[in-house]
Amino acid sequence: MKKIKEKHIAAALSAAFILSMIPILALGFYDYPCADDFSYSAAARQVWLESYSLAEVIKEAVVTAASRYQTWQGTYTSIFFMALQPAVWTQRAYMLTPFIMTGVLIVSVFYLFRVLAVRFLKGTGSESTILSLLALFAVLQCMVDKTDAFYWFNGSVHYILPFALTLLLQGLLITYVLSTDAKRYRILVYASVCAFFVGGGNFVSGLMASILTVSFVLLLAAAGKLKEHKAVCIPTVLYLLFFIVNMAAPGNSIRGETVYGMGPVKAVFVSFRYTLAYCVDEWMDFTVILLLLCAVPFMWKLVKNTSFKFPYPLAVAAYSYCLLSSAFTPGLYAAGNVNAGRIQNIIFILFVLLLFINTTYILGWICRYFKAGAEKKESRGLLSPNQLLLTAFFALALLFCIGITIIPVPDYYTSTAALTELVSGEAAAYGKEMQHRSELLSGEEPDVLLPRIEHQPDLIYHSDITADPDDWTNQAMCRFYNKNSIRLMEE
Repeated sequence: MKKIKEKHIAAALSAAFILSMIPILALGFYDYPCADDFSYSAAARQVWLESYSLAEVIKEAVVTAASRYQTWQGTYTSIFFMALQPAVWTQRAYMLTPFIMTGVLIVSVFYLFRVLAVRFLKGTGSESTILSLLALFAVLQCMVDKTDAFYWFNGSVHYILPFALTLLLQGLLITYVLSTDAKRYRILVYASVCAFFVGGGNFVSGLMASILTVSFVLLLAAAGKLKEHKAVCIPTVLYLLFFIVNMAAPGNSIRGETVYGMGPVKAVFVSFRYTLAYCVDEWMDFTVILLLLCAVPFMWKLVKNTSFKFPYPLAVAAYSYCLLSSAFTPGLYAAGNVNAGRIQNIIFILFVLLLFINTTYILGWICRYFKAGAEKKESRGLLSPNQLLLTAFFALALLFCIGITIIPVPDYYTSTAALTELVSGEAAAYGKEMQHRSELLSGEEPDVLLPRIEHQPDLIYHSDITADPDDWTNQAMCRFYNKNSIRLMEE
């Protein structure tokens, strides 16, 4: 059988990935802001309408973050970006939400995998691309709460963006250590910028970044290389300082009085149990498993051609389990649960990435333990007949399972769920209703009565105001549109 080049597989996967993204992004054209989108950005919106000055709007976003830091929560990064949600500039700009959120996630995963596969393990660009795309297929298509992940800016920017920047931060730290460039100090600058933004994000990403950055420094120290790369401590220390500033916010105490969580010790132990309950029982479905199996031949080529020894696989697996468990702890400690879909989203992403990384690591150890690496090295950029057959078998199995799933349950995957809402006309009908609302809210009438939304697509409809003009969602919309009162028609 003729050998197939990896670059052809990478190109085919890239084409399939782009096609899968079309309905996800196209659905964004019918996306509109709601709830906290209005409450955090109302002041910035009014400043824009009064001045049409980008500098003034950014200044107001900083003021909003500082105010909320004192009165509600310390996540200054999230609040800053919440204040700049796309509809601040124009209502139709909100369609950019899925472009932004999927974009930052795709870039961060591609960068981290490229650093690990190409720079660290000396693999090929095609191998890095294939592994990145397979992991991203699992992440984007099987996301726990698809609305909070891609279509609700406020919830997504608070979780997806800091998580993506956490991945970039770890990739930059590794790149710095591996780099011999005389100007590699620039990497530290980029890492410090990431540290600032991650430090002001959600506590799930924050705790994860704390563990990863400190672990990286300790690993360098244990390997006797910290003195050589001591400058890596700069972004690490800066990050910890930024995260402490986040946690020390007076607003956190005020908000903490409205929720009831667990004690810290109990939260840690429950986190270990939740890791098994969610990751094994709920998230390890046939799609994730088969995508992982499709990646195995490429992982094997990667580890067989590298000189890295892959020591202590059990320790690496245990560390990964602890890291994943730590992602559950902030939610359990603060609120006693992790029911929010946006929290589960980033834990799910972490789970998939760790699954791919640990599988690669274990395959590397197996290769070294059984001395498979002592044989002739695998041909770079080529798939052998056996590898091609194995890949084709798992790919066909995946397509079969996808086929028998999307017919009875079309909303199982993000792409098919989005496509269903587009083809059925439900998204367009929802968009027409929301556009009518926008026209009413853009008028001169100070007291607005809004019709109820009859079409509520699962992906882009998040929540609505109420018939009570004093409800917080109604009040937030009033501030955003500069109205005296806004209420929903009675049923």
